[in-house]
Amino acid sequence: MTENSTQPLVKNNALPHTVTLEAFPIASRNPLWNAELQSLKHVAQTDFSVLLLGPSGTGKDVLAQAIHQCSPRANAAFVSVNCSALTETLIESELFGHVKGAFTGAISDRKGAFESARYGTLFLDEIGDLPFTLQAKLLRALENNEIRPVGSDRSVRTDVRIIAATHQNLSLKISDGQFRSDLFFRLNVVSVSAPPLKERIEDFEDLLMCFAKQLRVRFSFDAIQKLKMHSWPGNVRELRNLVSRAAAVFPGQQIDLEKAARLLRNSTVFTAVAEEQNTARLSVIKEVEKQIIIKKLQENKGNQRKTALELKMPKSTLNDRLRQYGIDYKTFKENGETVYT
Repeated sequence: MTENSTQPLVKNNALPHTVTLEAFPIASRNPLWNAELQSLKHVAQTDFSVLLLGPSGTGKDVLAQAIHQCSPRANAAFVSVNCSALTETLIESELFGHVKGAFTGAISDRKGAFESARYGTLFLDEIGDLPFTLQAKLLRALENNEIRPVGSDRSVRTDVRIIAATHQNLSLKISDGQFRSDLFFRLNVVSVSAPPLKERIEDFEDLLMCFAKQLRVRFSFDAIQKLKMHSWPGNVRELRNLVSRAAAVFPGQQIDLEKAARLLRNSTVFTAVAEEQNTARLSVIKEVEKQIIIKKLQENKGNQRKTALELKMPKSTLNDRLRQYGIDYKTFKENGETVYT
């Protein structure tokens, strides 16, 4: 099937699935966001790749599933892969599969996400974190509609619709040499930017009541007004977590103004702790990366091109890292020791 086909799919024993929609199943009281959402009922009927942008916690995964359910591929599988959750070897196996013995722990053949999502939709979450070396392989898979499992000498034909998502600025990552521009253009056929909750606050009460009904929590009018004034940096995910916490901490009780204030204080603490943990984790990662670069420069006697090749990163990215970490590559040519500027 070509990428711009709008015909129902009939594959093997799969039944054709034709969707006639009066409206997209997700709506908003914010007129601008709702107009964009409702335009997706037409996008869903095509095989175009969709790139979902926007901050973390804005519900991009829910949006991806809605597009799938409104598409001619709805009778087939919706498979989600988080590109930031696995190591490079494992993410390649997760996407393309592997054959027995391909690497330590590969005790049998395994299908990857492309094959598991055959005739359906493959959702690539956090695509901005996909390792640079795998981006070329993903691009080839999308361009040629075929994959090669890890350790295999044969290619496998594929038929999937791609929806990708990221909270990162891919344009900046392209400028920094961390994301391929050709892959970006291949994914960015149709793009949708999900707004943060504070920019669609008209939906706040509907979302709160939806989560409250699911979790059997009651909120007073004053509590709702108090919560509505919060900035919600964690967006819809933070709101759902707060309702879940209310159900756990105050079971069977109505959430009044005082309880809402307590829940918000806890939410602020959790957000601050998460940010602190992320900062600490990033510092450790940067220190490890810095030491790896130093080691490679020592081995290669300051040869930047060879070092960049062995580290599997563009030379421009290596130059940025040298400036960022204060490493003078010239000193490795002289005595193998580094100098920090």
